[in-house]
Order: sequence, then C-alpha cells, then structure tokens
Amino acid sequence: MKQRPIKFSRGFTLIELMIVSAIIGFLASLAIASYQTYTVRAQVAEGLNFAAGAKVLIIDAYTHDGIAPANRLAAGMTATDTDTRGRYVQSVGIVDGRVDIIFGGARAHVDIMGRTLSFTPYELPGNNVIWRCGVAAAPANSALLNGGADHIAPTVVPRYLPGVCR
Repeated sequence: MKQRPIKFSRGFTLIELMIVSAIIGFLASLAIASYQTYTVRAQVAEGLNFAAGAKVLIIDAYTHDGIAPANRLAAGMTATDTDTRGRYVQSVGIVDGRVDIIFGGARAHVDIMGRTLSFTPYELPGNNVIWRCGVAAAPANSALLNGGADHIAPTVVPRYLPGVCR
C-alpha cells in the first residue's frame, strides 16, 4: 500500500480566534440580560398570585357591603400586612379596596427589593369589577368602587411588569 505524506494544518490565526471569542461574549451577554429579566418577572408573578386571593375577598366584601373594604380586616383577612408574604413578596396590604404589594425578602432580586405594585378596582356598568395595575390606563367607561382609593403608580420598573400592567 502506498502511504500519503502527512500534511500539517496551520490552525486558526489569532484574529480568527479573537473574532469568535467576541461573538461568543456578545451572545453570552445577551443571554444573561434576558435571563435576569425573566427571573425578575417570575418573582413579580408571585405578587400577582397573592393579589389574586385578595381581589376575590375585596369583591366579596364590596358585593356584600356596597363599599370598598377599608383594610385587610374589612376584606376578611388578618389585620397585619406581613401575614401575606412569600419568597419575593414582603407584604400585601389593602387600602380602600386597592391591593398594594411590596416586594422584598431574602431571595428577592435587588431590582424589585422594596418596590411596590398596586391593583385598583374599577366598576363597569352592570356591576362588573375590572382591575387596573401598574402603568396601564384606567378602564374605559368605569369608575372607582364606591369608597375606593385612587390608583398609585408602581415603583417596579415597567419592563418587569406583566403585559396587562404595562
């Protein structure tokens, strides 16, 4: 058998390696930023879950009494805001029907630590209740619940809010 001579490849040049490294670094930086946003949004979602439970109690109290509950106790919850808390939520308060969520805790991301998000109930014609949250506009053809508190703007950065709150 006839053998072929072995050819040595020269490998990659330094500029080719630098270009590949720069591309990989750029893609990694995009992935890390996207993952951080995803992580914070997941933490904000915990607050939405806590608010959902409070919303039901507020609507029940409003239906029964005809006025927005003044606080947690009037809504049928315990009196202390910090009784409703989780890994990323420090407290859930009720002020004249409005649900105020304060984010915090040992595991909360620094971007939402101490920040707030509020859910404000509005009444539509036909006694239907719709909720406004974050920086979303007030619902059309609606009014605050009888005795309800005004909406307050969130201190959570809008990019971390769910779509319905932007």
